[in-house]
Amino acid sequence: MNRVILPTLLIILSFVAFFVWINPHYTNAMLLQAQLGQSNSALAQFAQLESVRSSLAETESGFSQTDLNKLRALLPDNVDNIRLFLNIQDIASHYNTSIADISVADQAKTTTGTQAIGPSNKQYGQMTLSFSITTSYENLNSFLKDLEKGLRLIEIKSIAFTADNKNPNTYKVTLGINAFWLNAIKATTLTSSQ
Repeated sequence: MNRVILPTLLIILSFVAFFVWINPHYTNAMLLQAQLGQSNSALAQFAQLESVRSSLAETESGFSQTDLNKLRALLPDNVDNIRLFLNIQDIASHYNTSIADISVADQAKTTTGTQAIGPSNKQYGQMTLSFSITTSYENLNSFLKDLEKGLRLIEIKSIAFTADNKNPNTYKVTLGINAFWLNAIKATTLTSSQ
């Protein structure tokens, strides 16, 4: 009888020990191992991002400060419409005119009629700006060439002429332009995810 009770008691004791002590510790060890794997993966991604950041910093240090300032003027990291209008006004003042009838419209609403649904994945932002100047045809050509040579990235979308009845050589010209800026957050997230 002792031969049957002792092995049965040991078997029951081993089941109890397994469910009370071994299984919870084994489950905990598995969770810790999974967390360690995730931490190692995150650490590897961090090392990769740090490598990309240092190579980009090294590339940026190769540019002169003048070139970096020109690049920031070409594609700024914010809308900065006021500075754009001041630059356009400065160009217009060379031709003895000033900008008037200034308006700013959201590009998403002007191109499609309604705003796009959901977030934009574009790495740049775009605004439609319009203004008018009163000038001669020759000065308009020079004005447009100076706009083209300017550092800020713009696109002329529309141009309309209205003749001045009092002065036949003068026109009221309404220009619609698209101004662009770098969407730094989207550019960074899209570049890092590729």
